[in-house]
Amino acid sequence: MENGAVLMEDGTWSGIIGMVARGEADMGLTYLAIMEDRSEVVDFSAPYYTIDRTFVTDKPGQLPKYAVFLYPFELKVWILFFIFLVIMPFLVRNLIFSRTYIISHLPDPLKQLFRFISREQSIESSILQTTWLIAFTFIIFIYSSVLLSFLLVPLQDPGIKDFHEMAYAVQKGNFKCLAPEGSVDVQLMLKSDSYHLKVLGNVIRQKNWFYQSRNVDTSKTIGKKLALLGPRLILQSRYGIPPFTNKFISDDSIVEMSTAIALKKGFCCKSRLDDVILRIVSGGLFQKLVDEKLFETRTLLSSVTSTKAATKSLTISDVYGIFLLLTLSYMASFLLLTAEILYKRYNIEKP
Repeated sequence: MENGAVLMEDGTWSGIIGMVARGEADMGLTYLAIMEDRSEVVDFSAPYYTIDRTFVTDKPGQLPKYAVFLYPFELKVWILFFIFLVIMPFLVRNLIFSRTYIISHLPDPLKQLFRFISREQSIESSILQTTWLIAFTFIIFIYSSVLLSFLLVPLQDPGIKDFHEMAYAVQKGNFKCLAPEGSVDVQLMLKSDSYHLKVLGNVIRQKNWFYQSRNVDTSKTIGKKLALLGPRLILQSRYGIPPFTNKFISDDSIVEMSTAIALKKGFCCKSRLDDVILRIVSGGLFQKLVDEKLFETRTLLSSVTSTKAATKSLTISDVYGIFLLLTLSYMASFLLLTAEILYKRYNIEKP
């Protein structure tokens, strides 16, 4: 956490960096990132940890039931399946009818010849139909097996996975992203070479999307369509790591930065402090403290988070969509049958 370490418009620093730069404190802690502009007003000790900055959201919920019936295949597969199932039979049927129509308008000698050829090619037609039926059967079996697994294990909404998706959702007005007040997150995004990070940083700055990091209640939900930026280590120590958490911490990050202790210019004991820090880091003591903190958070969350696998028996609510589709298909078939009967009757009664 940066605790208000921001460069002001008048060239002075706020927060811990400002206090150390003005000589109000000899050193400043709390995971201060080593940055070039900060090095102009303060000195830094030897780095003791590397931290990256990411975001956390509430874990996305389950997908609606109707989506389960579309998920077994991707869009491209569904398009090919539609062509294979619907368009292909129509093409074959039209080809057969067109060939019959052409043969019927030929002279009698040619008509007999082409009818003989058509009878000779009946084996090819049978092979075509058999191949089509076999392929269609395999597709049905594959779809049924994948669909059953999706029904037994509920599908989760993918949610926002990285900063590219976050920037797009924020631009569309579908999501809100808050940065810790006084952090360098927005500054880093605005200086980034990545276009989507610049867009996200501009939106956060223009709409003043900031929050007090120390006042966050980790026992409550973050909020629907809301994300919080922050150092990954801090977010993990607060919200836990999978599977003992009901939050989602992105694997993406703005930047990775080394953290160190900020020291006032001319600090007398910098070399001795660096020696102690390097010994602590080399001996694994600091990493041990980090692991113990994460373990403490995981233990706390495991008492309230169920780790039971999300498997269950199928209920009527899980399969009502397929029954609805079946009912609609029956109704459509009945209407088509009625229309065909009326059409035939009208043609018969017509003089």
